[in-house]
Amino acid sequence: MIIKIVVAGENQFTRLYQPDADEMLVGVDGGINYIIQMGLTADLGIGDFDSCNIEEVVMACSKVKVFPKEKEKSDLELAILEVKDLHHEKIVIYNGTGGRLDHFIAILNVLIKYSEANIEVVDEHNLMRIISQPTKLVKRDYKYFSLFALEEGTIISLQGFKYPLTNYHLAIHDNLCLSNELVEDGFLEVNNKKILVIESK
Repeated sequence: MIIKIVVAGENQFTRLYQPDADEMLVGVDGGINYIIQMGLTADLGIGDFDSCNIEEVVMACSKVKVFPKEKEKSDLELAILEVKDLHHEKIVIYNGTGGRLDHFIAILNVLIKYSEANIEVVDEHNLMRIISQPTKLVKRDYKYFSLFALEEGTIISLQGFKYPLTNYHLAIHDNLCLSNELVEDGFLEVNNKKILVIESK
């Protein structure tokens, strides 16, 4: 199952959404409005819904969980906590880029904190995820492939890239792996350290 989470950022969901046979659609706070616009039914609506018509939310969702506006976790993090233990292939977050930078940093924090849940953040030009294990990489419709270390002591090797590497110490704040390119299906080897991976068009 692919869990698709729609947040209330700059709308790209309505242009990017493609239905999958086995999916769970989650509307987070104002993100539910984009699901409503497309005439879809969300499996779950979650948030404080302070910017929504709650009657429309209830009609558009199979299940609704309402939280107070003042709380210690963001609506997105509450959604991740709700679904991360369900059997799934991956979690895809839509509308997470663009708009407020503080919201983007909060989404990045969620991506890192719950990396074991296999979360991707997608927009029209980028796909962002965390990798911490040796991973086969499939060449897709992205030109650039950038990697940033999130932990000290990160050692990586890259195969199938325009600029391959062998046992390279990728330090935090090291930009050597900015705008590399996959020339064929490749392989990323990493020593159990978290790496932020961004594929860009």
